[in-house]
Amino acid sequence: MMAPSEAEVRARCGVGELIVVLLLTTLLWIGYLSRTDFHVFPREDVMETVVAAREHAAGNGHTIRTVAPSTLVFLKQQGRLERPWPNVLRAPLPVMLIATFSRVVPEPLAVALSSGIFMLLSAPLIYLLAFRLQGRPAAILAAAAFVLSPAGLYLGSTGLTESSTIFSLTALALLLMGPIAWRSAFAAGVAAAIGYLGRSTVSAWAIVTILYVAYASRGDGWRHAFGRSAAFALPVALVVGWRGLQMLALTGEFGYSAQPDMMIRHDLDLYPGRSASHALEHWSPLQFILQHPGAIARKYAVIAEDVWPHLLDLGALPFLVGAFMVELIVVFARGKRGGIRWLIYALLALMVLLVPLASIDHGGVGISRYLDPFGPLCAAFGAAYIVELLRRSGASLPLAAIPLAVIVLFTALPTLMDVAVGAYHQQATTQMQAVTDTIQAEAAPDDVIASTHASTLSFVGGLYTVRLPITPEDLLRLDREYVPVQWVHIKHRSAENRPRTRAWRPIMQQAETLPGFEFWRRFDDGSVVLRRATQAREAAVPAPPPSAP
Repeated sequence: MMAPSEAEVRARCGVGELIVVLLLTTLLWIGYLSRTDFHVFPREDVMETVVAAREHAAGNGHTIRTVAPSTLVFLKQQGRLERPWPNVLRAPLPVMLIATFSRVVPEPLAVALSSGIFMLLSAPLIYLLAFRLQGRPAAILAAAAFVLSPAGLYLGSTGLTESSTIFSLTALALLLMGPIAWRSAFAAGVAAAIGYLGRSTVSAWAIVTILYVAYASRGDGWRHAFGRSAAFALPVALVVGWRGLQMLALTGEFGYSAQPDMMIRHDLDLYPGRSASHALEHWSPLQFILQHPGAIARKYAVIAEDVWPHLLDLGALPFLVGAFMVELIVVFARGKRGGIRWLIYALLALMVLLVPLASIDHGGVGISRYLDPFGPLCAAFGAAYIVELLRRSGASLPLAAIPLAVIVLFTALPTLMDVAVGAYHQQATTQMQAVTDTIQAEAAPDDVIASTHASTLSFVGGLYTVRLPITPEDLLRLDREYVPVQWVHIKHRSAENRPRTRAWRPIMQQAETLPGFEFWRRFDDGSVVLRRATQAREAAVPAPPPSAP
């Protein structure tokens, strides 16, 4: 690798320079936040995080008011069906941050801050990383592209956990890119622990990183290698243990998460016209793989075919990530330039191999939310490689600034379009508010609503909700065996999700009835609400005790 010029080495990257980067990023973030409303009406999984944060702030621990049918099956097996239900799906870090921030700022701002603080901190870290690789030109290119891309401002305003993962990965690379001491290994472990609280897949990354720390320290003897690996592992182990014991107390199973069960069953031919995450069943991932190996193999092949060619889309930073991929080829071809790059290659390869076991319909920015957090880190190395090639060719860096600025501009186009369009997501809140207000006027505080928009109803109205099972028969079984349902709310989702409501169309059109329920109201947004039939409601209410003589 061609080193930065002597003048750049002497100048180095001072704290003041990083503070300037932080301040500029903060101003851009505030401006973006003022023009958009992703944080006011956030994505569905963030809605559930907010619902869990409210329970946490109310002193109910890590519980939640919305639940999936498969989770109810697991909780019944564990004898833990009491409400509010354990929060077994949403990461604890944003829950705790939103609960904390909501005490001092309005809830929408608390949502934005839960991801925004990590985006703001990541910008100077990415700047510093690229600066160490190829000086100030690479630093400016990497930081500007990151902040203005969807991986920066968009993710940093939504409350999604990608921003904390980006922070964790970047800090990990910075702390381990030089000679590794036990202090830097421990600090990297703290960064990984923070990442784990936002995304459990970091635990798999931690195993790879432990091996890397040991390998990178092998020249100093096995005692030093073991000590540095242990220093890294300690914070991660403490946090994993804390979370595991928390889940043990809530569910009876150490470290339980509902996410693997849902993801392993997605995108399979075993559920034609149905949504796997709404099936009234529960599996451990290993049990499911062993039971359906052929279906899993077919799923893996289909998703891998679609995911792997999109590696350049990581974090919507295709130009700089492309340069990183070119450098990867050069590194392998020359067999040189190891160091921290090998750790990044290994972590990225691990996720590329694991993602096809999850789901292509999981959502997120780009092809996979599990790969997107690598984008900014790879872009920093890609920016450094571009600057290195320019230096090797004798090109003028001031003149090269023009095409590089064009690269940043193209990267920023989705973010600029968000700003140009402005706020519009909050309209959905207004529509759903009318539904929840009408239901709340008649419902008891502990009534449970089965809904196609369960997260939204809980987010907008604080109601107890369960995701609507895919068929009326499953709903009736859920009502009998798991939790009594007093209300049913049905609304068509997007076109690709229409199979979710296919079996419910005759009931929505009032051509059929749901046993034990009666049609109650149709709303302007097209949604239909059923409620438990009058006779059934009266039978469910215990008779008053006889009056004393």
